[in-house]
Amino acid sequence: MVQVKPFGAWPSPITAESLASVSPVVDVCVDQTTGSVFWCQVMSAEQGRTQIFQRPLDVSAPPKALLPPGYNCRTRVHEYGQGALKVKNGLLIFSNDSDCQLYKIDLVNAPDSIVAITPESKSFRYADMVIDEKLRYLVCVREEHFENEEPKDVVNTLVAINLEEKDLSKAVKVIEKGSDFYSTPRISPDGTTLAYVDWVHPYMPWDFTRLHTAKISYSEGEISLSSTKTVAGETVGESIVQPEFGIDNVLYFVSDRSGFWNLYRYHNDSVELLLPEPLSQDFADAPWRFNNSFYTPFSSDPTKLLCINKKSLAVLNTSEKTLTDLPLEFTHFNQIRTYSVESQEYVVVNAASPMQPSQLISYSIVDQFLLHVLKESSAPKLDADYISVGKEITFLTTDNKEAYCYFYEPKNPEYTGEGKPPLRVLSHGGPTAYSPNSYSRDIQYWTTRGFAIADVNYGGSSGYGREYRNRLKKQWGVVDVDDCCNAALYLAKEGFVDQEKLAIVGSSAGGFTTLASVAFRDVFKAGCCMYGISDITLLAKETHKFESRYPDQLIGEYPKDKAIYEERSPLFSADNIKCPVIFFQGSEDKVVPPSQSEVMVEALKKKGIPVAYVLYQGETHGFRLAENIKRTKELEQWFYGQIFEFPVTGIEGVEIYNFHK
Repeated sequence: MVQVKPFGAWPSPITAESLASVSPVVDVCVDQTTGSVFWCQVMSAEQGRTQIFQRPLDVSAPPKALLPPGYNCRTRVHEYGQGALKVKNGLLIFSNDSDCQLYKIDLVNAPDSIVAITPESKSFRYADMVIDEKLRYLVCVREEHFENEEPKDVVNTLVAINLEEKDLSKAVKVIEKGSDFYSTPRISPDGTTLAYVDWVHPYMPWDFTRLHTAKISYSEGEISLSSTKTVAGETVGESIVQPEFGIDNVLYFVSDRSGFWNLYRYHNDSVELLLPEPLSQDFADAPWRFNNSFYTPFSSDPTKLLCINKKSLAVLNTSEKTLTDLPLEFTHFNQIRTYSVESQEYVVVNAASPMQPSQLISYSIVDQFLLHVLKESSAPKLDADYISVGKEITFLTTDNKEAYCYFYEPKNPEYTGEGKPPLRVLSHGGPTAYSPNSYSRDIQYWTTRGFAIADVNYGGSSGYGREYRNRLKKQWGVVDVDDCCNAALYLAKEGFVDQEKLAIVGSSAGGFTTLASVAFRDVFKAGCCMYGISDITLLAKETHKFESRYPDQLIGEYPKDKAIYEERSPLFSADNIKCPVIFFQGSEDKVVPPSQSEVMVEALKKKGIPVAYVLYQGETHGFRLAENIKRTKELEQWFYGQIFEFPVTGIEGVEIYNFHK
């Protein structure tokens, strides 16, 4: 029998503890020499370190953890990292977080031996590796840091590392320098050509990047480049993503020169579109992290690619210029890697759907069937009766423009509420990011408790083409705020949610949107800010190199446009905030330092607004420790219970300053 309980207070089968066990599978590598797939995953129960796993492609053995205690496969290049692992022909190389060195494991001859391949120095960080076919050297991005540095002091280069050199002081050589940033170095199968992407301030990689090629010479352990040329991206306004070589040495890449990220190749000294005409859809996403894979050339057929086509995996035939969807039950994909056995093509990919959490699978492209589940979701299975599916809603926002969100209704077969449910609006990070409606255990945590969710892809989000991304140019703190507010008001007006119980939550850049929404609009009744930006003048002064000029695009040049920065900063309008806010922050966050939260908390304390602050020692940008992930989720629910007056039991609260029931 269905029981009546207040929305927000429903008992749920999803515990906060179980959320801590859910971490994405990244840096997937397929190695046919060992017949295995490798991946990285954060282990929240092991102080948040990242472990490397290996599993036979035929699943004849369970996943095996490769790193002993003391090792942590992580890189902090660009602070966001990824691209910390590469496996090729039986050789595994990884970046270790504690000392920033690269290490190798000979999986065939010495699988239990971990050997450093770069000299001791915490000044250098490495990411996004590619290894030559003969295992003589690797090329990767290197980032150099200094004591008491400013963002402009950090130096990014491409380096070659001699894998045969015993004297590590001589192993690393800079082969390309001069640009502010580098990414995706790739070596052609014949070993003659290096391709890579670079960009310069004040642009971000989704604004303007360039694709280069260079001739590789290798002699007596030394690699050198010559005949470097720019093959795409000579005009400001083109973003190039993920260059890859096919098995016939043809160079492929994704470019948004048409207004959407479409697939191209560089062939016979010219750039060619792979389909008859550009499609009004993105075949890639904003490259926040290294080593993403939105498509991949076949490893058995030089005329075919495998790519993401909206909500399908598809085969792109470059000879016939056709795109053919594969019949999978999944709708969301990432980390695409292909391999072949006896000329039969297979793919290893993270796959999810609105009803199924992400799992790492292998799939036969020719026979079109799921071969194996290589890594199941680490979260306990949730019965379908509890799952709320996000429905894409298009709503009108400022200037009669359209914006988008995924709306999730409260869903729990055992309970119902009275009246309308509270709404938890999600403002994603980036802000140039994108929220899909693939299964999210975090979202289901809330909907099974009686919350409605609006996951907003506000103007500036990726996934809708360059014009939509550019809505946020010079308008951060305006367009995103309007869209989040208008999404909430639309859902309240349509009768889906209680207009008196609207909450907004966000982390990082989404935390800024959260604070700006409660400071500049009178829509929300509660806010939750996780390592969010309150004073964007501090962001211009304190953040890391990768994003240090991002505010130029989003707001204006600092200090020339200081007045706009202060006008958009929630801190300077704290007096306008009328609703309670809870803050969560990591003490070691270099992207958004603790000062960003603390100045806002103090301002709200002085104004008499209910405010709570939780600081986690040792955490960085995004919480990794199981106990902190659990605590954050429980405290957020408890906080809403205090504000919206529904019972939340079994959770030890924190002090809410200025709050009196």
